Amino acid sequence: MKAWFGAALAAYIFASSHAYAADNGINYDPAHSGAYLAAQKANDVATMKKVVADDLTQIRTLGFSRVKTFYSTYCTINGQQCVSIAELASARNMRLMLGVFAAVDANFRYPGTVIAFVVGNEDMFDWQGNPQPAMQQRIVADMATLRSKTNNKVVVTTAQRAPDWIRLVASDPQKVLQSVPVIGANIYPFWGGSPEKVNGRSVANDIQATVTNLASKTTKPVVVTEEGWPSCGNNAGMKDMNIESEIDYFSTWKTRQQNFDSYYFAAYDKQSGGGCPNNDDADRHFGLCSESGLTKDVRLMKCK
Repeated sequence: MKAWFGAALAAYIFASSHAYAADNGINYDPAHSGAYLAAQKANDVATMKKVVADDLTQIRTLGFSRVKTFYSTYCTINGQQCVSIAELASARNMRLMLGVFAAVDANFRYPGTVIAFVVGNEDMFDWQGNPQPAMQQRIVADMATLRSKTNNKVVVTTAQRAPDWIRLVASDPQKVLQSVPVIGANIYPFWGGSPEKVNGRSVANDIQATVTNLASKTTKPVVVTEEGWPSCGNNAGMKDMNIESEIDYFSTWKTRQQNFDSYYFAAYDKQSGGGCPNNDDADRHFGLCSESGLTKDVRLMKCK
């Protein structure tokens, strides 16, 4: 079994004395589905709930019991009716790293389902590495509010790019590092311009070294909140945008030895922007299943 980075965190998450073994999960967003988006626009919460329920059933069938989301409720366009993902996950004995909106209510309604709150995602620095002080202040404040409302019984963190955490080590006037018990790191060798294999070896094997370095510099344990590889795309300067590379990365991710949790990105491709590879961004094609929930390649994952 894979060992967790620090025994203290296991007690923090589960409030129990047993040893904690690292578990991997999957990122999920129902907006991959055309049926969901149409129902949302039509204020049809029943269809929205069915799409999310069917997705979670499929994800559970594919072998994932842990899911990271960007929101805790998914609402109609008029905002009057919402789908609680915690309710649906609890019914399937799944565990959630939950986006913050209405998250506290979900934690109280479905105890044991929510294992962490994630406040913000890749928004403390802009794409050029410039700090965003107002956003950092807001995230720190929101994390403090969540901790107080849950009596510090649920892990509260934020998901940021690994280099941005290193930037905070150098300068952290908003005291972000002081505010998190766990580093939530999005790590993508692909977006760094790396090939999927270096000297015949998948770069998924290098994530352990990245995590170890990040943990040593921040002095905090690390959860990889996002990592993955796209099956296609037309992004200049990026390499190996093909299904073979996605298969290789995911296969390595499933079997590598690690001392941290990782949430693969993502369960489904996003809605297509015009067809791949000629007119589509690679960001839309990180899914293990197609946007319709179909099998992309049986060697990757047998979806349906």
